[in-house]
Amino acid sequence: MWSKLDDALIDHRKIFTAGRLIGKNGPAIALGFYTVGLLWSNKHLSDGFLPEDVILGVRHVDNPRSIADALVKAELFEKVSGGFQIHDFDEYNPLAKHIKTKRREDRLRKQKERATKNGHA
Repeated sequence: MWSKLDDALIDHRKIFTAGRLIGKNGPAIALGFYTVGLLWSNKHLSDGFLPEDVILGVRHVDNPRSIADALVKAELFEKVSGGFQIHDFDEYNPLAKHIKTKRREDRLRKQKERATKNGHA
């Protein structure tokens, strides 16, 4: 699965807002943490939801909860029951139900192609 990143993120005001809250190397940490969240969400088809345990388990930074809180204050994440939601995830990324439907359709199409190729049509 691929994740889409807007190239405007490298100088987006929300990244720098979170960066100021984080401190030293803040914008780089904010960008990296946001990206890790997006990658995890796409890998696990969570529609942008990041469980609290996932956030706390991010080993790329010393204090992942404080980084996530900075991203909430910068409006990159939203605090929700049980964890965090990537802000506007569904506006820029396909939802799990669409990915699962496409995968199922692709699997059936490939099965049909193999059956036709092997003379079982």
